[in-house]
Amino acid sequence: MSVCFVLLSSLVLVVIWGITMMHVASEKKLAMESAAGESKNMAAIMATNLNDRMDRAILYGTIANKVLDGDPAAAEYLNLLFNGDTAYVRAAVFDGDMRLRYSSSGLPTESGFAELVRQTYPAASAAAAPPQVGSVMLGKPEGYAWRIPLLVSLNSPKNNVHGFFVAVLDIGRFLSDYKQIGDGYRVSVDGATGLPLVTLIDGKLLVGGNEGIVNKFSSNDSARSEPGVSNHRKLTAYPLAVTVSLNPDFIVADLTQSHYEYVRYAIVISIAVVSLTLILIGISYHRKKLYQRLEHSEREKICLIEQLEKEKTRAYQLASHDYLTGIPNRMLFNELAAAELSRAKRSPNLYALFFIDLDGFKPINDTLGHAVGDLLLQSVAQRLCASLREYDLVARLGGDEFVVLLSDIRYQSQIADIADKLVKTVGAPYLNLAGHEVHTSLSIGIALFPDDGHTVDELLSKADTAMYVAKKAGKGAYRFHDPGMRGGQVSRLPTDTRYLSA
Repeated sequence: MSVCFVLLSSLVLVVIWGITMMHVASEKKLAMESAAGESKNMAAIMATNLNDRMDRAILYGTIANKVLDGDPAAAEYLNLLFNGDTAYVRAAVFDGDMRLRYSSSGLPTESGFAELVRQTYPAASAAAAPPQVGSVMLGKPEGYAWRIPLLVSLNSPKNNVHGFFVAVLDIGRFLSDYKQIGDGYRVSVDGATGLPLVTLIDGKLLVGGNEGIVNKFSSNDSARSEPGVSNHRKLTAYPLAVTVSLNPDFIVADLTQSHYEYVRYAIVISIAVVSLTLILIGISYHRKKLYQRLEHSEREKICLIEQLEKEKTRAYQLASHDYLTGIPNRMLFNELAAAELSRAKRSPNLYALFFIDLDGFKPINDTLGHAVGDLLLQSVAQRLCASLREYDLVARLGGDEFVVLLSDIRYQSQIADIADKLVKTVGAPYLNLAGHEVHTSLSIGIALFPDDGHTVDELLSKADTAMYVAKKAGKGAYRFHDPGMRGGQVSRLPTDTRYLSA
């Protein structure tokens, strides 16, 4: 039973903790999915904003073309637009011969920008065919790492080199607009190789890997999502990308307290289950001990009952049987004989009661001693039982007197034959009774049921009278009871009542 309780409680604990861990994992998964969606949306928004800033470079390039065409209002208009745009720090316009035609800073020369043009288009002065207007190239940062030079080629209507528009894109300013995005976010602007140029972490700008001249992304790589809660979004037409990542620790930080509550509840329930299991095991143990004590008490009671039954049987044996010969005594004989006579009333057969007395027993007992006399009585009882049927009743009334009840006898002649057999068998010499050869004989009185009486006492009285008649007639004989004791038949056997000493 205790093993069943342990297995059941273990199963309950497994279920409780399984549900708890599944619930915690499910909430974490939902939180991660939600964070992934937020970072994806944020990456899309930032990529769109950055793309708008890059598109403005194309717009500036279009105006720069008009500057190269000699439009006097174009330079003023470009200056007005550019100075109000915080996305760019400064800009310059060069014609096809690398002469400076416009500078937002008002400087007479822009050597840094000119060098960028020469690195990007080394054959520009030779009228090499550059890309169409709208081709944007990024250069190596100078000074602040988050300020990236940007080059837009300007072509004439005849597709000749017309000039170049060069500006400095302030990515740091772009990222600074997202400083309030929240803790746990990591935002970076990446170059064509995928390495971060500038990264915003917890409101601080960090410089990524510096790159040289980078090429444009292909148009079919416009968007890419990284595993977990990091989303990478490429600009559609420019060699830049935006990556927004969210620290998983910050994602699940708000869930930590509720998860602690789940675990605490699971611990409380587990303690309750374990306590209940221990209580049940204790109850089971005490019940087992109680059952064991009850079983022990029951066994003791059964043993006591068996002993009492044995004592009862022994007491009944002592009370109902002759202590010397072991055959029924007068009390038991009266009970059994009364029952037999009650049954005899419904039987057509004869029932006969023999009253037997040993001839010359007193001289034997006085001469050879009580020990020999007792052995003689035991031997007589054994011969009587051996000479009769199993269901015939043999008893000792006391002293040297025995009684026999024969049942279900068809003819009176059979009764006489049995009496004659007893006289011969029991009266035969006893050759070795404690070293003595003893001779004795029987005197038998016979009373018939129902002719001579209807009760045990009546039959005993009549048989006793007949026995004395037989004894007076010469001993070693039997006699049927006769009302006048005149018509009885006497059979004599030549016997000697002598007894010999060994």
